[in-house]
Formats: sequence, structure tokens, C-alpha cells
Amino acid sequence: MKNGNKYLAYKIIYLSLKHIKNKIKGDPIAFLRKAIQMLNPGIRIKKINEGYPVITELGFEQGVCIAIKWLLRSARQRSGPNIIFKLSSELIDATKGNGYAIREKERITRIAESNRTISYFV
Repeated sequence: MKNGNKYLAYKIIYLSLKHIKNKIKGDPIAFLRKAIQMLNPGIRIKKINEGYPVITELGFEQGVCIAIKWLLRSARQRSGPNIIFKLSSELIDATKGNGYAIREKERITRIAESNRTISYFV
């Protein structure tokens, strides 16, 4: 939701789920849940006082919030005629395991793994 347009946000979600239903011939809510579950990072990288990264584990709700943020950000960056098409395409790509949001999750996981290695040797 941007600038308090709740009606527009609902309309975008419902129309993108309708587009997914027509495209995959299945349950779009289960499809949305699967996409968010695949995007859930499980970890977060925080910077403390001197700029050292600290890896913290996330709860389920925080992971879902981050997954939705990544999903919306990557849908806005996509090329396409409108946000409905972009969001439905990003959801389909996320459930298949590719797309911008999945790359973001992989990037965070890679950074966390390298920081775990660095903190182990320090």
C-alpha cells in the first residue's frame, strides 16, 4: 500500500491472483503462500556500532514481512505493462525458484555464510 490507497492495493492483489488463477489453473492462495514460504529468509544481517555485521535469526512473522517487501520491490523493478502483470509474474517466478526476489534471498544467505566464516576465524 502506497500513500494510504488501501482500495487500490486490494484491487492489485485480487487482480494479480486472478491472473495467476487463469495462468496456472490452480488455487492462487496456495500459490501465494508457497511463494512467500520460498522467499522467507530465516536470517537477517544487522550492523552494530563499529560496522561489524551480526547475523540474527528471524521469527516467522518477520520473515514473512521481509519476503513481502522483497516481492513487491522486485515486482516494481520488472518490466511489463502494469503492476498486476508484474506482481503475478514475480509470484510465478518465485514459486519456480527464480526471479529477482529469490536472487535477493540468495544474496543475503551468501553474505551471511561468508560473515559466519569470517567471524569464526576472528
